[in-house]
Amino acid sequence: MLGDPDALAGISFCVLSDPGLLGCAVRGFIMRRAGRVAVGRLDGRVALVTGGSGGIGRAAVLELAREGADVGVQYNRGKEAADSAVSAVRKLGPRAVALQADVADARAAERVVAEVVRTFGRLDVVACFAGYPIRTEEWYKDYAALTPDEVRAPIDIDLLGSIFVTQAALPAMVRARRGSIILVGSTPALTGDTVGIPYLVAKGGVLALARALAQVYGPHGVRINALALGSIASEATKRATKPADRKALAQEPALRRWGTPEEVARVVVFLASDDASYITGQTIVVDGGYALR
Repeated sequence: MLGDPDALAGISFCVLSDPGLLGCAVRGFIMRRAGRVAVGRLDGRVALVTGGSGGIGRAAVLELAREGADVGVQYNRGKEAADSAVSAVRKLGPRAVALQADVADARAAERVVAEVVRTFGRLDVVACFAGYPIRTEEWYKDYAALTPDEVRAPIDIDLLGSIFVTQAALPAMVRARRGSIILVGSTPALTGDTVGIPYLVAKGGVLALARALAQVYGPHGVRINALALGSIASEATKRATKPADRKALAQEPALRRWGTPEEVARVVVFLASDDASYITGQTIVVDGGYALR
């Protein structure tokens, strides 16, 4: 393979453009795409994906790995699913590790980040997909009837989890003077809605967090952006919505369909890569035109 001029050129470019990526040549993170050898956009870099064991998080894990990144896969309860994601990453070539933690616990979030740095030696990308698995009855429940626990749950995991993980990850990125953090909000947090209000509040907080952190950490070379997701066909959205509503939801975006986890994952890779090197503090709307209604 190393006799292939394209492969050698790819390694040379990777090393010369960033000496810190020498490991990508040593490990041979070269992927074959469309019949030719190519170097991934994230070769030699390390990503942590919270909520990476399933749904959109798993899709992000695999897409990051396809671009050459080593990946820490955080999960809370689904060990088997996390192990499956790790196995899938290793088949693609990069390294991966499954990490159990409740991101709503600040110490657990610190431990996960420390384990990623200890295992791989660096941390370049964080994507926060950990979220509270809202049930249908909670999503549609009358706002005034919500219990304190039902109000707190999405705020604890979606918002506080993002805060605790970024607090733990930023010192390593500041020391390296580079890094990309992708937080996950929702389009209804921008436009408003009549259901799932605690979830929308949590996601609105996430969008504000990204804008604030981008201003604080931009001078240190760290970029922080957020996604505002519309109707994405994942297990979480199926769990939260009524079967009768799903067909109607598909007709709300301008594209008249649900999005896929893989479409979101490709945006994550873009924001993680140097292709987005001058983008920070932005809310990237991935909703098929839902917000245009």
